[in-house]
Amino acid sequence: MGKLDFLRPTSDAACLRVENPQGLDVRLFANADVPFGRESFEQLFDFLDVARATSDVRDGEKRGAPAFFGDAPAGIDRVVLTPDFHKGSLVPVGTVARARHMCIPQSIGNDVCCGMRLLVTDLPAEALEPHWAGIQKRLRAIFFAGERDIPMSPRQREAVLREGLPGLVRTSGDNGRRGIWSRFDARAAKDDLDRAHSQGSFATRRLFGFEKLIESSGNVDGRDPQIGCVGGGNHFVELQRVDALFDGHAARAWGLSKGTVAIMIHSGSVGLGHAVGGHFMDRAREIFPARVKAPKGGFYPLPISGPRAEEGLFYLDGMGNAANFAFANRLFLGLMAVRAIEEASGRSVDSRLVYDAPHNLVFRTGDICLHRKGATPAHGPTGDHWLGKPVIIPGSMGAASYLLAGAGHEASLESACHGAGRALSRGRAAHASRDVFVRETAHLRVVGPIDPRSPALARRRDILEKYEKRLMEEAPYAYKAVEPVVDSVEQAGIARRVARLFPLCTVKG
Repeated sequence: MGKLDFLRPTSDAACLRVENPQGLDVRLFANADVPFGRESFEQLFDFLDVARATSDVRDGEKRGAPAFFGDAPAGIDRVVLTPDFHKGSLVPVGTVARARHMCIPQSIGNDVCCGMRLLVTDLPAEALEPHWAGIQKRLRAIFFAGERDIPMSPRQREAVLREGLPGLVRTSGDNGRRGIWSRFDARAAKDDLDRAHSQGSFATRRLFGFEKLIESSGNVDGRDPQIGCVGGGNHFVELQRVDALFDGHAARAWGLSKGTVAIMIHSGSVGLGHAVGGHFMDRAREIFPARVKAPKGGFYPLPISGPRAEEGLFYLDGMGNAANFAFANRLFLGLMAVRAIEEASGRSVDSRLVYDAPHNLVFRTGDICLHRKGATPAHGPTGDHWLGKPVIIPGSMGAASYLLAGAGHEASLESACHGAGRALSRGRAAHASRDVFVRETAHLRVVGPIDPRSPALARRRDILEKYEKRLMEEAPYAYKAVEPVVDSVEQAGIARRVARLFPLCTVKG
């Protein structure tokens, strides 16, 4: 991995300072048991060059160059790295950057508002044992074989994009009891708004080019290919068993009981986020002052203050549209999972939302934009709430996941990791030994778009090999061990353990 000679110890055993070419305040929260690769930091240092580029723009303005930021003192002032820090496609996953008077679209990429949603149920996990074949069959049919059955009117689509979950609740009557709406409890969903970050809603002034999606067929019960989509890569819907409780008071407050079934959802805004991210990354590059040396890695800023503030504010609108969609998408994925369990087991299942939190987003407060890439909010107790906000940290496909309570740790910018973090790139993981792959995955229940045991695919080795390669990219050996990562979060005072959840069956796109 190379010697990481730019890391410096602090008085906190779970925190290191990262010396960097820009001289910024960069802190890595991780203990000595969490491994890191040098390539992750090289990618980080490219990202930090946006600080140099921003400074150059402001210096040029002082010398009379056309206004870009104007009098706004734009720039990055702090960066935090979470314990799952690893190289990403654009910026390292687990990077939190606080900027003033500007936002950086490429810092969160295209997977806008990717996040975690956790439901708990009243169903004992052992009740599923006689029904696993049927459950997997129904999961595959509902998630991948055209049985989502999510009718949406144009009014509902627009309400979701503009308002998120409150808009979904407000317009839920449009489709009455059709399709998935027969399982939607508007009163419970309204109560659940307080159990979603920012009530599952980001303020938007306008829509970003989604008019065709809104209109779709124009029918009240129209369907589209986006809503109810898990997505690819590391996204999943997982049935889990509440395996252990570490804080009984918090667990009871959040509705967890040992031995019961939980449903964990990891997904985002699918195609909508890609449309927003792609457009505004191009736009940021187009308007960046040509006289200034471009920032490394293409991390161009957009002003949210000054004469060109509308450029950044329009991005935040589009990002908000995609984020609002992502909250609704995760809600439907949870309803789909409950439906599969009920139809296969013949049992009624009561479910309750624990929390829904994004981890790929720009969080704006006034002139401050907090960019979280693969990092989740870990807010502490406030007012009459003695518990911090839930923090969901999933393990790999074959490892336990953890639920924690945030502590509002200021030094970490109130941010925690969103998973264990990759140990191998997807390319390296896909070329691992097949014997290792089989040994680590043969015992797992994994539901994908195809059933590899189907007789219809017996002669389609090409399809089976492609399917297996995608699973190899997400196999347990591709990820770091989750326990040292969670230990780091707890040791640093970012959040504390509440429960451990063990995987029973994983839906992968």
